[in-house]
Amino acid sequence: MTGYVLRRALQAAAVLLAITAAAFGLFYAAPADPALIACGPKCDTGQVEAVRHSMGLDQPLAGQYTDYLRGLVAGRVIGDVDGTPIDCPAPCLGYSYTLHQPVLDAIGDRFPVTLSLAAGALAVILVLGVGTGFAAALRRGTRTDRLLSGFTLIGASVQIYFLGYALQYLLVYSTGLFPVPQYAPFGADPGAWATGLLLPWLVLGFVNAAVFARLARSQMLETMHEGYVRTARGKGMSALRAHLKYTARGAAAPLAQLLGLEAGALFGGAFITETVFGLGGIGKLAVDAVVQNDLPTVVGTVLLAAFFVVLFVALADLVVALLDPRVRLA
Repeated sequence: MTGYVLRRALQAAAVLLAITAAAFGLFYAAPADPALIACGPKCDTGQVEAVRHSMGLDQPLAGQYTDYLRGLVAGRVIGDVDGTPIDCPAPCLGYSYTLHQPVLDAIGDRFPVTLSLAAGALAVILVLGVGTGFAAALRRGTRTDRLLSGFTLIGASVQIYFLGYALQYLLVYSTGLFPVPQYAPFGADPGAWATGLLLPWLVLGFVNAAVFARLARSQMLETMHEGYVRTARGKGMSALRAHLKYTARGAAAPLAQLLGLEAGALFGGAFITETVFGLGGIGKLAVDAVVQNDLPTVVGTVLLAAFFVVLFVALADLVVALLDPRVRLA
């Protein structure tokens, strides 16, 4: 098991290194000039060149990438538009000249919103998606199975922006059944925190639960016919207990892998959901950065989202290895 963990850690590190190179390339592949954006539209050529020198953009590309990697590990000093040194502690994701703060600080201010949204949505996905899939598998071929399958088909077809706006209009503004979606710090008021995020949780969870439900159903049906499940039933174990003890565990590995991908994407920033509900999380920060041509923030949020995807996929692989020892030998 130790060897498998080390291999996955090295693979994750290699992927993250490749992602940093891609994120760094994105900064220079963008059509906008970072120095011109930081300086402002009223700057002349000489001022833009001075800002470019202050930002270190006149250095060789290899040197800039080395500084970029060094900043991720040990932090670095970034020049402001007027040449004033700005301390950017590790992990330094750059400095936003639009927000006038390090990108990591901007992300940190908004991370509790994304964390709350992602955690609640994952809970809905697990309960609704996996529960629906298991129930449909246990009632295969019945009216319950057909109803649940239709339910997952609707969830897979509807779009977040359509469902989010429609439910806001119906449940918030027309009937008042739900409060206006907003974020309240959990420590200040847990009740307001939960009620303010309830509708975004349900929307995001419902749309993503459809995939889990279909996968859970197919895996359950496949595992039900394994020899060890039939043996347990033949020894007198009830169907429900056999499925909960053996079938569910056998079907858990692919669900854990899918959950790792989903968790990484959600923690990286639920872009559409945060925009639809006006939540000031990482996703909304990234959207605003694109609109404002805030390239350091765009690159920083992309790098953070990729980091969470790699992290949760690696954790999911470890869970799968614990559930299925054959994976460690692959």
